[in-house]
Amino acid sequence: MKTAKLLILTCALSLNIVFAQENKVNDDTPKAYEMPRTQVIQISNSETDTLNTLYIKLPEGYEENTDLKYPVIYFTNPLENIERLSALSEHLIKDVIIVGLTWSKGINYGNLDSYVKFLRNDVFKMVESKYRANAERRTYFGYSAAALVGTYILSKHTNTFENYILGAPVLGVDHEIIQKIYELESTTAEKRKKLKANVFFTYGSLEKEKDIKGFKKFINMLKNINDGNLTVEYVVIKGLDHRTAVPMAAVRSMYWLSDLIKE
Repeated sequence: MKTAKLLILTCALSLNIVFAQENKVNDDTPKAYEMPRTQVIQISNSETDTLNTLYIKLPEGYEENTDLKYPVIYFTNPLENIERLSALSEHLIKDVIIVGLTWSKGINYGNLDSYVKFLRNDVFKMVESKYRANAERRTYFGYSAAALVGTYILSKHTNTFENYILGAPVLGVDHEIIQKIYELESTTAEKRKKLKANVFFTYGSLEKEKDIKGFKKFINMLKNINDGNLTVEYVVIKGLDHRTAVPMAAVRSMYWLSDLIKE
């Protein structure tokens, strides 16, 4: 029954996205990006002095429910993800703010610590001062390269988010950032106590063998160092590869998150 519901929701989600895209352009004239209750604003990176764009979608009833503080889902690649996550959040969670942010110029995988500073010092402060956002209920959503960023934040700056949704992070390569992630294995028990988060990890069963090996290695590390402060949901989506697993990964992860947020 749950599988059937997931398939129905995935189909409905796909139709919602197609409908939204068709309504953006119904003639030959390009139109600006529009979505109900969505604001597009510029934010400056205080370290690099560059501008980034935030796509902020407020939930229905936000203006009326003035005594309510909302959980926030943060994600990168906003134009790719905002319609998908907007549709899913309205179906499954409702009372949540979603915030998509463009990648910070001047920051690459070699200086992700700077990216975390940008999140903490600029993005969070702006969102949590301008909107009724709950600073204790932040979720990171990432897939592929964006999930690798989330994996690094989980490993090195755990308390940045309460929840981490990590879809098929790029762990099957030899890169300095991967080595830093696995430094978590050698940390002391005292430091591991600070590893407090809820993690949803997912990938398609048809991923490349070297990538699946990397996924399993990371999950095993989390299981081995876990002292009870970390909860991990590990889902393999059967019959799908890195590209085709994206919609179902989003559906499954948002189902998982809806249960957490309702607690």
